[in-house]
Amino acid sequence: MRKPAAGFLPSLLKVLLLPLAPAAAQDSTQASTPGSPLSPTEYERFFALLTPTWKAETTCRLRATHGCRNPTLVQLDQYENHGLVPDGAVCSNLPYASWFESFCQFTHYRCSNHVYYAKRVLCSQPVSILSPNTLKEIEASAEVSPTTMTSPISPHFTERQTFQPWPERLSNN
Repeated sequence: MRKPAAGFLPSLLKVLLLPLAPAAAQDSTQASTPGSPLSPTEYERFFALLTPTWKAETTCRLRATHGCRNPTLVQLDQYENHGLVPDGAVCSNLPYASWFESFCQFTHYRCSNHVYYAKRVLCSQPVSILSPNTLKEIEASAEVSPTTMTSPISPHFTERQTFQPWPERLSNN
């Protein structure tokens, strides 16, 4: 059996999805901010492009082999975000994975967990609160000198012990 050419998946995806995307986008009566998530009605149209499931799986194979910067996928991602792929954290309607560091991470999660039709939603908190840099800032401001404590559990440790933050513990071990 012959292996398909490297350009087969992008070409197939263009034939299956992208000719339909502009028509669906023109039907939208809601003026939306570039980079914002689709409305529920817009997501219905968007996911109709990825139905049946093999179309979504084909998109995922392309994403796995070519990454999020593939021009065909960039067009698809732009369509899902009103023309502009957002920078930074995004939120989803998944109760067990409600935010991601980037839109690319969100799309990879959808693919790897076979939740092809999970939706991106507006974040309930400002994105800056969810970003990893903010988390580091919070940890740094909360970090004080290592605390000391006497161990009441073991008689072998009657002297004072120093407890280190997790990163230091892991590197020491």
